[in-house]
Amino acid sequence: MFEDVEPANSSSLLENARVAFTGRLLAMTQRDARNLAIRAGSEPTRSISRRTSVLVVGMGGWPLLPNGQISSALRRAESLNLRGACIRIISEEEFLEELGLREKRSATSRAYSADEICTLMKIDPERLRRWEQLSLIRSNQGRYDFQDLVSLQTIADLVGRGVRPEIINRSLRGLAAVLPGTDRPLAQLQVVMENSETLLAELDECRIAADGQLVMNFDRVVDGEAPKLQWSEEDVELDAESWLERGQYLEEEERFAEAADAYRKAIALEPCFPEAFFNLGNVLRAMERSDAAIEMFRLALAFDPNLTEAWYNVADILEEQGCVEEAIEHLNQTLNVASNFADAYYNLALCHEKLGHTDQAHHCWSEYLKLDPQSEWANVARQHLSGQLTWECRDGQS
Repeated sequence: MFEDVEPANSSSLLENARVAFTGRLLAMTQRDARNLAIRAGSEPTRSISRRTSVLVVGMGGWPLLPNGQISSALRRAESLNLRGACIRIISEEEFLEELGLREKRSATSRAYSADEICTLMKIDPERLRRWEQLSLIRSNQGRYDFQDLVSLQTIADLVGRGVRPEIINRSLRGLAAVLPGTDRPLAQLQVVMENSETLLAELDECRIAADGQLVMNFDRVVDGEAPKLQWSEEDVELDAESWLERGQYLEEEERFAEAADAYRKAIALEPCFPEAFFNLGNVLRAMERSDAAIEMFRLALAFDPNLTEAWYNVADILEEQGCVEEAIEHLNQTLNVASNFADAYYNLALCHEKLGHTDQAHHCWSEYLKLDPQSEWANVARQHLSGQLTWECRDGQS
């Protein structure tokens, strides 16, 4: 569907950015999304590192685990941001807007006064003030736009069905916290009432509570039929691309054994499928099967020698196993494929330090600083260059 689509906008956010994707995309496959990102001047990446610029979150069910915790990809991005990275987390909707494939939402130029709002919505002025005090609605210098009208209609409907304003307030704060880009959830999301104490946001065939808990929407009826569970083997016969997407979905939920099985089925259908081998390697590594993971990364490289992150991941595992010289070889190959891969220079510098290669380590720290001169990690690199830190200090700085 998106093979021949060209981005309509020149996006400053995506230009020269390293873009990763997490969660199930609704509008397209992740392969299509990566191709569109390339056409927009981005460098798609299949893993998240300090050099990732943008993480796009798919809106299909939202990448949250059944226990309400966010997925490993989002945890990784948030952890890196706390350690000095600057990863911008955006929704699939925002990604499409940046590409010019979907019109950006904008408030109508028509603005309403409080008196006009009360007349239109048949709301008592005191009730409107109370709702604004509770941050259920917010005016702009006493004026209200079209999104405010939508929000007020939802509030009035919920209150009319017995939901207390304090419950709405609590739910809105929670939904805005777990769903990036939804600063006005009542206007931007389909909000449904589970009971007088619980509000849920409806996303595709899932619902999400204010605490991030996912709830399957078994009651939703489309064309007279209840929806089938996503990825049901009994309901649909999947091709290789679909098995890959199923694996990604399961991987986001950290159901690693099931994800591995899905990736193997993708490979069975399409034996020359580097993405499936790469993803299977990531899952096996998460399952602490490092040697098997290396085999999968190497198979991915056999079909796509320019798969930068596969070279990098093999090097990372080899370094963990104490095979530092082999790790150096793979990091050098990483840089042969992508000379601006700052993380590779960082790890390469540490490997050279481990082997006492002072000159090579200094060269790599210097190259790293050219690519990343301002982050917290840049300060660590400068300390290594000045001799204040050595590789033994790495764990304390990570």
